[in-house]
Amino acid sequence: MVLLTIIANCIVLALEEHLPNDDKTPLAVQLEETEIYFVVIFLVEALLKIVALGFVLHKGAYLRNIWNIMDFVVVVTGIITMAASSQLDLRTLRAVRVLRPLKLVSGIPSLQVVLKSIIRAMTPLLQVCLLVFFAIIIFAIVGLEFYSGAFKSACFKLGTVGNDEENIYIGDEANIRPCWDKTQNAAGYFDAFKCQENVSECRARWVGPNYGITSFDNIAYAMLTVFQCITMEGWTEVLYYTNDAIGPYINWLYFYPLIILGSFFMLNLVLGVLSGEFAKERLRVENRRSYIKLRRQQQIDMELSGYLEWICKAEEVILNEERTTDEDKLRIMEARKRAATKMKKMGKEPSDENNEDNDDDLLSDINIGSYSLGRSKIQSRKRTGRCAAFWKAEKHFRYSLRRLVKSQPFYWTVIVLVFLNTVCTASEHYGQAEWHEQFLYYTEFVFLGLFIFEMLIKMYGLGIRTYFQSSFNIFDCGVIIVSIIEVIWSYYKDGASFGISTLRALRLLRVFKVTRYWSSLRNLVVSLLSSMRSIVSLLFLLFLFILIFALLGMQLFGGEMNFDDGRPDAHFDTFPIALLTVFQILTGADWNEVMYAGIRAHGIEEGDKTGMFYSIYFIILVVFGNYTLLNVFLAIAVDNLTNAQEMTAAEEEEEVGRKEHLEEVRKDVQNQFTDQSQRNKLEKEVLEEGAAVQAVTVNICPPSPANNEENPKVSNFNYISFSKDSNHQNDLKNNKNTANAVAKKSNISQNEFDNDGLDTENNNKPADSNNSEEDPPPQPPKKEEEEGAFGGPRPMLPYSSMFIFGPKNPIRRFCHFVVNLRYFDLFIMIVICASSFALATEEPVNEKALRNQILNYFDYVFTIVFTIEMILKVIDLGVFLHPGSYCRNLWNILDATVVICALVAFFFQDTASKNLNTIKSMRVLRVLRPLKTINRVPKLKAVFDCVVNSLKNVANILIVYMLFQLIFAVIAVQLFKGKFFYCTDESKSTEEECRGQFFYYEEFEDTPTVQNREWLRHDFHYDNLFEAMLTLFTVTTGEGWPNILHNSMDSTYEDQGPKPGNRMEMAIFYVVFFIVFPFFFVNIFVALIIITFQDQGEAELEDAQLDKNQLSAIDKQCIDFAINARPTSRYMPKNKKTIKYKIWKLVVSTKFEYFVMTLIALNTIVLMMKYDGMSNEYKTILKYLNMGFTIMFSIECTLKLIGFGKNYFHDPWNVFDFITVVGSIIDVLVNEFGTYNSMFNVGVFRLFRAARLIKLLRQGYTIRLLLWTFLQSFKALPYVCLLILMLFFIFAIIGMQVFGNIKLDSQTDINRHNNFRNFLYALMLLFRCATGENWQAIMMACLSGRPCDPESGLNPPKTCGSSAIAYVYFVSFMFLSSFLMLNLFVAVIMDNFDYLTRDSSILGPHHLDEYVREWAEIDPGATGRINYQDMYEMLKNMEPPVGFGKNCPTKFAYRKLIRMNMPVANDNTVHFTTTLFALIRESLSIKMGPVEEMDKLDDELRELIRKMWPVQARKKKLLNLLVPHNSELNDNHMTVGKIYVGLIIAENWRAYKASQSKMNNLKMVEDKEEVSNHGDTQSADLDPKTATTSV
Repeated sequence: MVLLTIIANCIVLALEEHLPNDDKTPLAVQLEETEIYFVVIFLVEALLKIVALGFVLHKGAYLRNIWNIMDFVVVVTGIITMAASSQLDLRTLRAVRVLRPLKLVSGIPSLQVVLKSIIRAMTPLLQVCLLVFFAIIIFAIVGLEFYSGAFKSACFKLGTVGNDEENIYIGDEANIRPCWDKTQNAAGYFDAFKCQENVSECRARWVGPNYGITSFDNIAYAMLTVFQCITMEGWTEVLYYTNDAIGPYINWLYFYPLIILGSFFMLNLVLGVLSGEFAKERLRVENRRSYIKLRRQQQIDMELSGYLEWICKAEEVILNEERTTDEDKLRIMEARKRAATKMKKMGKEPSDENNEDNDDDLLSDINIGSYSLGRSKIQSRKRTGRCAAFWKAEKHFRYSLRRLVKSQPFYWTVIVLVFLNTVCTASEHYGQAEWHEQFLYYTEFVFLGLFIFEMLIKMYGLGIRTYFQSSFNIFDCGVIIVSIIEVIWSYYKDGASFGISTLRALRLLRVFKVTRYWSSLRNLVVSLLSSMRSIVSLLFLLFLFILIFALLGMQLFGGEMNFDDGRPDAHFDTFPIALLTVFQILTGADWNEVMYAGIRAHGIEEGDKTGMFYSIYFIILVVFGNYTLLNVFLAIAVDNLTNAQEMTAAEEEEEVGRKEHLEEVRKDVQNQFTDQSQRNKLEKEVLEEGAAVQAVTVNICPPSPANNEENPKVSNFNYISFSKDSNHQNDLKNNKNTANAVAKKSNISQNEFDNDGLDTENNNKPADSNNSEEDPPPQPPKKEEEEGAFGGPRPMLPYSSMFIFGPKNPIRRFCHFVVNLRYFDLFIMIVICASSFALATEEPVNEKALRNQILNYFDYVFTIVFTIEMILKVIDLGVFLHPGSYCRNLWNILDATVVICALVAFFFQDTASKNLNTIKSMRVLRVLRPLKTINRVPKLKAVFDCVVNSLKNVANILIVYMLFQLIFAVIAVQLFKGKFFYCTDESKSTEEECRGQFFYYEEFEDTPTVQNREWLRHDFHYDNLFEAMLTLFTVTTGEGWPNILHNSMDSTYEDQGPKPGNRMEMAIFYVVFFIVFPFFFVNIFVALIIITFQDQGEAELEDAQLDKNQLSAIDKQCIDFAINARPTSRYMPKNKKTIKYKIWKLVVSTKFEYFVMTLIALNTIVLMMKYDGMSNEYKTILKYLNMGFTIMFSIECTLKLIGFGKNYFHDPWNVFDFITVVGSIIDVLVNEFGTYNSMFNVGVFRLFRAARLIKLLRQGYTIRLLLWTFLQSFKALPYVCLLILMLFFIFAIIGMQVFGNIKLDSQTDINRHNNFRNFLYALMLLFRCATGENWQAIMMACLSGRPCDPESGLNPPKTCGSSAIAYVYFVSFMFLSSFLMLNLFVAVIMDNFDYLTRDSSILGPHHLDEYVREWAEIDPGATGRINYQDMYEMLKNMEPPVGFGKNCPTKFAYRKLIRMNMPVANDNTVHFTTTLFALIRESLSIKMGPVEEMDKLDDELRELIRKMWPVQARKKKLLNLLVPHNSELNDNHMTVGKIYVGLIIAENWRAYKASQSKMNNLKMVEDKEEVSNHGDTQSADLDPKTATTSV
C-alpha cells in the first residue's frame, strides 16, 4: 500500500504544470488539495513504525535506519509546509517530497549489487573527491590572481553612458567579446581583442559573459568556472574569453593542464574506484546467493529425507500389522516401485536449459500428463481411421519440411532475404523517384509475405512448442507481428511508419552462429545476459534518479525560466521536458547552459546573487549522475568483458584438451590395428610433422605447403627465433604439442605490423637455383641478433636479392654493412624528426611563401635520404619473393609508399599543373614519416601493439555496433526524412510561403533589419542513410544532440517547417539510442581497451617466462620500487649544546609543523578573500597580510636553513619551499616598488602565492598516497603520450594542408581562436575536438564551398574546404582519439589506482614509502645500514602489511625474519635494499619455497631480474644486494636467519629446560608425598606379634 501511495504521489507531482509568476492551472489547484492525504498516510506509516520499533535510543529503532530517517524528514517537512502561514515561501522545503520515490529502492532486492557497490565505493570516492576539490581550489586561486575582473571590459559604442548590453558594439562577432582595456592593464598585451577605432571604446562596465556567471571575480565564481572546465563543457569558450581579454600567449598554460589533470586524470579515478568495488560486490553477492541456494537445497533435502523416512517407517508398521490385507500390501509395494523408477528417471533426465540451438529440438510431439493421453488417443485414431493414408502422408510431409527448415540452403536463403530486405530499407531517402517509392512499397509486402511464410512453415515443421523454444524465433515472430500492425496502421494513416520492420536486420546476427570464430562474441553476449539483472537494476536506479531530480527541478525552477528573450529549450515547466532536461545534463551535453538559465531565473543582478546557490543542484546532478551512476555502466562492462575472456580462455583450453585426447585415442587405435610396416610409416609421418613444427620456431626456410596447412595461423611470423637461443629448437623436435604452444604464444605476442614477411614453410631448397651451390645453408638467427633500433648486426639472408645480388655479392655486402651500422637507424631517426619539424613549420595559406620554398629544398634532401635508405634495404633484403624480403614487412611497405609518392609528386609537380590537388594529396602522405619511429622504439611499439590489439578485439563488437547503427539510421530515415527543413522567417512553414523578405530584430538593436527569406535545412538531418549515420555518430559522442533532439520533436511533415513540441514522443528514440550506444557500446569499447592494456602487461610477464601466479603486476611494481628506492637522509647536528641543535629541534618538532600548516591554511583563506571591485582599504589589508605571510614563511625557511645547513636541499619539499619563498619575496618587492611598463609580465610571480597550498598535500596519509600513485601513473604515460602526440601531429599536418586556407569567420567555428593556420593552432583545435567540445560545428565549417583566405591567392570563384575529406577526417579522428587513445589514460589510471579497492592487507608499492620514512628515523645519515636489532624493532613498530605490527607474537616475527635471511655485516648491520627486497619477497611469496629449494629459486629470481630490469641488473652490486649470492649466506658468514634461528633454539631450549625442571620438581614432590604416605601406612599396620616375627 505504501509503495502504491508513493507511486500515486509521484504521478501527482508529475502532472503539475508550472506557470510564470506562480500562476496555477485548475488541475494544479486540484492536485494541491491531495497533498494532505499523502501527508496523513505517510504520517500514519511513520507513527506505526515508531510504535513498533521505538524511536531512536535502542538498537534497531526507527531512526537507526537511513530509509526511515529520509521518511521522517519527508513527513516533518510536509507537516511544516502545510502548517506554515501563507506568507512564508517554503517551496524549497516542499521539494523534499521528491525523495519519496527513493523508498521504492528498499522494496526491490535486485538493486542490491548496484546500490551496495556504490555505497561501498563511497569511502575511496570521498578520498578522490578531496583530491579533486583541492585541485579545483588551487586552480581557482590561480585564476582569481590572473583573471579577476578580466571579463568585465567590452566595446561600448562611443557616446553611450550606461552599462546595458544594448550599448555594446558587436561588429562581425557572433556574441559580445571581452576586450583589452588599456586603463586596467598597463602592460602591453599582444593580440588581445581590440575595439574598432572611431566606433567603440573598451570600458570596464560590462556584467560579463553568461550574465556574469562565467568569471574569476571571486572565489565562488572561480571554483564554479573551474568545475565547469573540468567537466569539459564550455571550457574553450572560457579560454577564448581570456585570449580576448589579455592575449593568447599564456592562457593555454592554465587551461590545458586543468583539462589534462582534472578531466583526464582525477575524474577518471571515480571510474577506477567504482569498477573495483562493483567487481568485488558482484562476487560477494554471487557467493552469498550460491551459499543461500545450497543451504536451502540442503534444508529441502533434509526435510524430504525425514518425511520419506517417516513414511517408510509408517509403511513398515502397516506391513507388519496382521490386520493389513494382501491387497493393501501389494498396493504399497507397487507404489514403492513406481517411486523408485521415477527417482531414477529424474536423476537421468537431461537438462535442456543450456541447449544453445533449440532449433534442433525435435521433441515437439512429447507431451505430459492428461494432454499426452488425449493426444495418443487422437494419434491412434489417425493410424486406424478412414483417413489413415492422409495422416501418414501428412506426417511424411511434415518430417520433410522439418528437414528442409534445418538444412543449410534454407538457412542461407533466409539470411540472403534478410540482407536484401535490409538493403531495400536502407536505400530509402528523401527526394527519391516515384518508381523507387513504388518499388519499396511493393517489396515491403513481398518480404513481409516471405517472412510470414517462413514463420508458418517453421511452426508447422517444428511444432509450435519447439518453435518458441528458440529466442531468435520468438524475436522473429514479434518483429513480423509488429510489421503487420505497422502495415495496417500506415494503410489507414498515410505516411506514418514506426520503422519497426528494420529490426529484421537484426536477424543478420544469425550469421554469427555458423562460425566458430565468434566464440568470444558469444561469450560476451552470454556474460552480458547473465548481468542483465544488474544492468536493468542500474537503469531502474538511473530512472529513479532522473525522476527525483526532474521533480526537484520542477519544484525549484518550474515557471521561472521565462525570460524576455524567450524560454530556453531545456526547462522544468512540464514533467516530460524536465525529464529530458535532467537526461541531457546527465549526458553532459550543454549542462552549463541549463545552469546559467537556472541561476538567471533566481536572480543574478547586482546586489542580488541568490541565484548562485541554485548552482548546487546542477553540480550534484553532474557529480552523482554523470560521474557516478553512468560510470557504473562502464564498471559492469569491464566486469563482463573479464568474465567473457575467462570463458573464452576456458573454452580454448577445453578444446585443446579434447583434441589431445582424440589424438591419443587415435594413436592407441592405430597402434592396436596396424601391422609393423604401417606403424613404421606412421612414425615416419610423425617425424616429418615434428620437423615441420621445428620450422615454425626457426622460420627461415623457403615455402612448403604441408607446413602451411599444418599451422595456418603462424604464416606471418618473423624469421627470428622466439626461443631463448637457437639450440632450444632441438628440444622441440619430437614434441609437436609444445611447438604448437610456442607458435601460438608467439602469434599472440606478435602483431601483424611486426611481420618480417617470412612464411613458416619448410623446404630445404634455396630460392634461387642458380646460386644454390654458392649460397651458404640457412642459419637461424637468434632473437638477440634481431634487435630493433640499436642492437647488434643481423646476419645476411641466405637468398639472392632480385635474382642479381647473391649473399657474397660485394654490393649487397656493402649495403648490408651500411644498413646494420650502429648509427644508421639513429641517423634515419634524426632525419625523420627534422622532416617532421619541416612539415610542422610550413605555411598553409600562402603556398608560394619564401619559407615554403626553402622548406621545399629541405624536402628534396629528406626524400633523397629516404630513397637511399629504401634502395639500400631493397638490395640487402630483396624485394618480395623470399622470406625476410623488404615488402614482406608492413613497416617497409609504409616507408616505400611515402618515398614513391614523394618522388612522383616531385617529378610531376611542374608538368601536371592541372592535377595539382592529386599531387598535393600525394605529398600529404609525408605526414606518415613519423610512424617510422614506432618500429624503432620498443616501448612505443608496445603501446602501439596495445592499440592495434584493442582494434582487433573491438572488431568483434564493431560489426554488431555498425549493424545496430545501421538499424537506428534506417529507422531515423523512415521517421525524419525531409522533416528538418525550416524557413529563416519562423512564421512560414512551407517552401512556397518562404519567399520574399521579412523584418529581423537583432539582439540589443533598436531598429530591425530587412532580410531575405531562405528555405534551409539543419546541418544534421536524416534525409539519407549516410547523413543519418553521421548524425547518429555525432549523438554518440554526446555533442550537439540536444539541438538535434529538439529539431526532431519539432518536426511535422515532409517538406514542412517545424512546430514547437509537435512530436514529443520522438524523444524516446534518442533515449533508447543513448542507452544502447553511449551508455553501452561505447563503454564496451573503453572496457576492451582497459582489459587489452592490462593483458599487455600480463603478456610482458609471460614473455619473461613467468607464471602469472608467481609474479603479478603488484609484485612487479613492488620489485621496481625496491630497485629504485634509496634511503633518505634526516640531518641532525652532532653537538646538542649549540643554538643550531635547538633550532633544528624546533623545526623538526610536530608543533612547528602544525604551526606552519595553520599558516598555510590561513594564507589560503586570505588568498580566497580577493574579489573584483575591492575597495582600496581592503586591498591594502590584503597586501599587508600577504607581506606578513611572506615574512613568516621566510622566517621558517631561514630557521630550516640554519638548522639543516647544506642538508636542507636534500629534501625535495624543502627545495620547493625555498623556490616558493624566493618567488613570494620577488612578488612582494615587485608589487611594492615595481612598474608594469616592462615587456615581461611580472604577474607570473603571483603563482607562488597559490603554490604554498601544495605544501598541504604532504600532510595526511591518504592524500599523500593518492599523490604518490598519481606520479606513478605519470611515469607509465610517456609512451602513451608520445603515441597520442604522433596521432595529433599527423592529423594536424593533414588539417593544415587541407583546411589551412579557409577564410577566418567569427560567425563560424573556423575563426581567429580556432583554425589550421599554423601547427600550434591546429594542435589546439584537435585537442578541443578530442575533449568533444562542439567538434561537429568545426567539421561543418570545413565543408566544401567555404570562401578562401585572400592571402592564398584563390579568388572567389574558387572555394576551399572539402566535404568528403572533412567527414572522414573528423569522424576518424574522433573515433581514434576519444574512443581509443584517450582511454589509454583511463587504462593507466585503473592499473595504478587499483589499490584503492584492493584488499588493504596485501602489500602494494604504495605501502613501501612508510618503510623508507621509518628507516630514515633510525639512519638519519642515509648510510644505508642499521643494526639488525634496530631493524627488528622498526619492523615491529610498522603496521602490516609492511611491518609485523606491535601485536605480532615474537616467535611469528622470528620465523618471518628467518625466511627473509639477509646477510649481516661484521658490524652487525643489515642493508637497506636487501632488507626491503627480502620483506617484499617474503610478504608476496615471490619465488619462495622449502629450504632445500631456496638456492635454485634464488638463481631463478636473479635470472628473472636480469630479464625484466636489464639496465639495473648490469650493476652487479645492486643484483647481489637484491638477491644475495650463496657465498654471502654460507657457513662462514652471519645472516639474520641464523641469528633468529639461534634465538628460537635458545628460547625453545630455555622453555624445555624450564618445563623439565618444573616436571622434576613436581616429580620430587610427588615422590616425597608417596614416601610419607607409604611410611604412615606401614607404621599403622605393624603389631607386636608381627614385629617379633619379623625380627
